[in-house]
Order: sequence, then structure tokens, then C-alpha cells
Amino acid sequence: MAISNIQLGVTETSLLTATLESAIISILFCNTSTTDKTVTIYAYPSGGSAGDGSTILKDLTIPAGDTFIWSGQEKIILDVGDVVSGLADVATSVTATINYKTI
Repeated sequence: MAISNIQLGVTETSLLTATLESAIISILFCNTSTTDKTVTIYAYPSGGSAGDGSTILKDLTIPAGDTFIWSGQEKIILDVGDVVSGLADVATSVTATINYKTI
């Protein structure tokens, strides 16, 4: 398994662009600030884009100093070039830790 840590920006920030077929096991979103923050997360195929049609979490509020853990029973399987990305309402306040395995 592999992990990757990324601080979300106010514009779309890539969490993972698959270079090999991969399965996302979990994503943790840690709000490191002293105020609540909101995040939106997308997943789309190579050549796609972030938007309402690729949203997997929309306007999720994470309380100050708290962590939200996404770990669905169904895994997100990515082909080469597929993307998981996101944004926050304030830059550098939410750290995303993505746990994935290449398959």
C-alpha cells in the first residue's frame, strides 16, 4: 500500500492521478485550523474534469481540529490517468491523506 499527503487548495488540487491501475482504500481529511472548513472531492476518468457529474463528496464541513475518514466498503478503482481531486474553502487548512494500492 502507498500513502500520499496533499494540502487542499481553493482551486482543484489533485490527490492522485493514477500512473498504474490503483484501488483507493481510504482518504482522511484533517482540518488543521481553528475554524470549520468545507471540502468537495471529485473522481473522474482520464480526459474528464471536476464538476457536479464527478463529485463524490460535496461541501463536506469538517469541524476545527477534526478529521473526516472516507472508507467505503466499495473501493474506487482507477485506471491509468484517472484522477481523484478536491478543493477546500480555505487553502492549506485541510490535509488529505490518500491510502491506495496499485493493482
